Amino acid sequence: MKTSLKRVMGVVFAIALVSTVTVSGPVNAAAKTLTVETVFQLTSTDPARSFEGTGNMINRALYETLITYKGGDASTPVPGLASKWTVNANATEFTFMLNPKAKFSDGSKVTSADVVFSLNRLKNVKGNPSSLMNGITVSAKDEMTVVLKTETPQPQVLAIATSPSLGIVNSKVVKANGGSDAADAKDTDKALEFMKSASAGSGPYVLKSFNLTTEVVLERNKKYWGAAAGYDQIVVRNVPVNVQRLNAIKGSSSLAVDLSPDQADGLGNKVNVIRGQGRAIFFIYLSQNKTFSAATAFTSNAKCLEAVRYGINYKKIVRYAGEGAIQAAGLIPTMFSGSLGQKDAIKQDTSRAKEAFDACGIKDTPVKIGFWGDGGAVNGIFFASVAAMIDEDLRALGFKPKLEGAPLAVSLPLYRENKEEMGVWLWNPDWPDSTNYTESFSPGTKVGLRAGWVKGADPVIEELQARASTETNPKKRAALFRDWQREMNKRGPFVTLLQPAAILVSNKNVKGAAPHIIWTVNLHELKPTA
Repeated sequence: MKTSLKRVMGVVFAIALVSTVTVSGPVNAAAKTLTVETVFQLTSTDPARSFEGTGNMINRALYETLITYKGGDASTPVPGLASKWTVNANATEFTFMLNPKAKFSDGSKVTSADVVFSLNRLKNVKGNPSSLMNGITVSAKDEMTVVLKTETPQPQVLAIATSPSLGIVNSKVVKANGGSDAADAKDTDKALEFMKSASAGSGPYVLKSFNLTTEVVLERNKKYWGAAAGYDQIVVRNVPVNVQRLNAIKGSSSLAVDLSPDQADGLGNKVNVIRGQGRAIFFIYLSQNKTFSAATAFTSNAKCLEAVRYGINYKKIVRYAGEGAIQAAGLIPTMFSGSLGQKDAIKQDTSRAKEAFDACGIKDTPVKIGFWGDGGAVNGIFFASVAAMIDEDLRALGFKPKLEGAPLAVSLPLYRENKEEMGVWLWNPDWPDSTNYTESFSPGTKVGLRAGWVKGADPVIEELQARASTETNPKKRAALFRDWQREMNKRGPFVTLLQPAAILVSNKNVKGAAPHIIWTVNLHELKPTA
């Protein structure tokens, strides 16, 4: 039943999208070309503004960071633009020494001035990833040395420094094309359109073309200062998951990154299936903005939250996600410090949920549930399918939900701007540390505000967040993360649903593919077998 439901819905979405997606055979004739198929989570290739999964994968190949990770690892930093670095005893000062060999794609040297410009621009443009620089200041000690400072201990700075959003741009080129790192860059920076047509980084690839709905094409950086790129060209295509599966079977694509465990079965002998830990946490949230609509006067009610939290059939959703998927016991995925075990996961309790629904008072007031529709899927899991299961569970309690899926370009801004009554979304980590969750989902933080959950709404949770952000002892940090999640499970407006498996399907003529929790796969590490 599980499989047939997924396949049937997938076919529906594939048919709906086929008119907008061009799927052709591989273009790896004379030149060596890698074709990567994914469902786009993409807004731009400007590292100061891009904060989505596909953008992270692409920008990782265009813009290098001070430090990075190798393969599928996300725990031990390795040199990037910085050949070495030091951290002071209380984790408030991080000093990076740039590699003198590092060069931009135009052949100019990477200096501390470029790093300072890039990170200040990230902070001041006020794009979605600007929060990564909260509490961090950057300065140049000399031409080849950069110092990042924080007022309080922040051991997570090293992890943050690996984010593709902290990619270093050629300051002279970006300035010449309207870029600014000034305090008013939110209004004065005009480099976005330029950075959709060209890149200004030091990575192994450069941007050839950018289309938000069809494909992004990268070319080998002929002046790259490090190990040469494996391919002359990389084409990243926006392809529905069912078409990704068909192309993998036919051998007409190099890499598919969005298949579910079920979809990765029976693909034949032309591909390798690489399995890893899923990085995403799927969740449903209820708006805490009491005055947004008639429905949010109730969704902000603790009893309404309780009804949803205990009314969902979590086992059904996990079965739909397939082998390797688990119920998300909390907001922090299993690979990170302080993640909760399955004993902490919320169990469906329909009696408790119905009692809470009656106490909530929402009765017949309709409530809209927003999500990424139009075939939106991650790890082969369609948001529409998850939303349909939630709709069924809530109706059984007495709710009157109305599903309002929309293309990502429409639905994502509504979610980010707190213009949804309820929503089904996911969170991929921006940096590989549990603080990414405490600093994003607590009251007054980025995702907290998306749910209308303002600072001061829950002092207990906020105190745990503050303590976790500065604790340097690993055991104490882990305990704080667990306590934070347990309190969130009691009162937070986020109801965690699912942590899926991660699957890469690569053609056998591709080597080096490994799932990564931040950038999906490191395109620079991929090489042809012959």
